[in-house]
Amino acid sequence: MMETFYVLQENCRIHREGEHLKLTQSGKMLSTIPIVGLKTLVIFDSINLTVPAMDLLLYNGIDIIYQSKWGKVKGRVMSAKSGGAVVRLAQYATFTNTDRRLELAKAIVAGKINNQMTVVRKYQYNNTLHKYDDHISTLNRFLERLDNAVNIEEAIGVEGISARYYWDTFRHSLKNPVFTRREYRPSPDYVNALLNLGYAFLSNEITTCLIAKHFDTEIGFLHSIHYGRNSLALDIMEEFRAPFIDVWIRAMLNKNQLKDEHFHVANEDWRLTDEGFRKFCGLYHERVPFWRNKFSEQAGKLKASLMEGKSYEPYCE
Repeated sequence: MMETFYVLQENCRIHREGEHLKLTQSGKMLSTIPIVGLKTLVIFDSINLTVPAMDLLLYNGIDIIYQSKWGKVKGRVMSAKSGGAVVRLAQYATFTNTDRRLELAKAIVAGKINNQMTVVRKYQYNNTLHKYDDHISTLNRFLERLDNAVNIEEAIGVEGISARYYWDTFRHSLKNPVFTRREYRPSPDYVNALLNLGYAFLSNEITTCLIAKHFDTEIGFLHSIHYGRNSLALDIMEEFRAPFIDVWIRAMLNKNQLKDEHFHVANEDWRLTDEGFRKFCGLYHERVPFWRNKFSEQAGKLKASLMEGKSYEPYCE
């Protein structure tokens, strides 16, 4: 029994047969969509959801999330039975409680640094020349400093400086030494370009999971509020950057699954070609199903923490 069900085949049709939903393509039945225990259905915007099918979903209190084929949430149809006010009230109360918000922000940063250390230990098995032990010890010291942070700005400062040591180990784990430092846009090399794109996809995934749990995605605890920004998604994705996106992109590059011909440079910004982007998406969709349950579980942990007033346990490898 799953709370969130993804239908990610393009150009399909979801129709109702009695009290069941069927997924078809070109008249061929692909699968049956379970509605027992279902709370949210996530579908591509190219899918034809018939009115009777929508009526069955809404009658049973099941919300519908529409997303693009790149994973970006485009809209949501909410059942009148879905609720969610209690979750958002708990979220707002936590945001306005300075001590509680700082506690959550520090937990998120601690989760990120712990996962970075786990990833560094994995790199260590394949490269004994680089001083990984020194960097792991340094990251541990930053965790101790994080414990003493008295405000969110200090927590963000710890996260920022610890990242420098993490990215140095990432740089040494790549077979092709084109990556020197982490930068955003414009991307100075294809490694940064892939990291930026991977994080955009990850943000979309986390946003979908948080919406399914009825959060207000603009209200974060570590990241401040900016109009139109999903700050809460940015919070939770911090825990998954290293173990999901970074590990995957490193493996993809070291296995030469993406090569020089898959990139081009425009305005000093490295980008994927159309063929490269299609290959990136294909590789991503092969990998992400394993992680979607983890994203949803973590959103559930945050929801329980806010509603029950308990400590938040970040995702750790």
